[in-house]
Amino acid sequence: MSKKFFYILLFVLLGGFLGSCSKGPDPRLVLCQDLGRVLLDVGDDGIEWTGYTPVIKGYQDLEMRVSFSLRNKQGEQSQGVASCFYPYEQDEIGAETFEMPTAAYSTYPVKMVLNGKTVNKKLLAQSINKVMIMQGKQAIEDLQEKLNLNKSVEP
Repeated sequence: MSKKFFYILLFVLLGGFLGSCSKGPDPRLVLCQDLGRVLLDVGDDGIEWTGYTPVIKGYQDLEMRVSFSLRNKQGEQSQGVASCFYPYEQDEIGAETFEMPTAAYSTYPVKMVLNGKTVNKKLLAQSINKVMIMQGKQAIEDLQEKLNLNKSVEP
């Protein structure tokens, strides 16, 4: 196994683990939004997420469909859609599946379609790696901020 593949796998597993530990938004949704942001090369202020729909078709791949609005530098807006496809991977149905049906699917997309065009697998893998690094840094910053807040509260 190559070193690069090992690190990508490590980040994916870490992202899935961190995502499953929190009670925040679905990690599949967050990853799809972050992938869209990276592939479109826009920051938080250049994109507005207008909705999402998880499309579940039994044992077929889950499609996390996310709609967005982009603002260019001239202030003009355009609409778009990103769809990330996650394979089914659960062996047995548990309580978590009833609480969040998308939990039966991987947290790693095997395919992405952005504005009607399928993203090349190599570019998708590189983008996932970039997003995992970005999310990891953000998690560390959030933890440091939380620890600093706790220090200032103590007597």
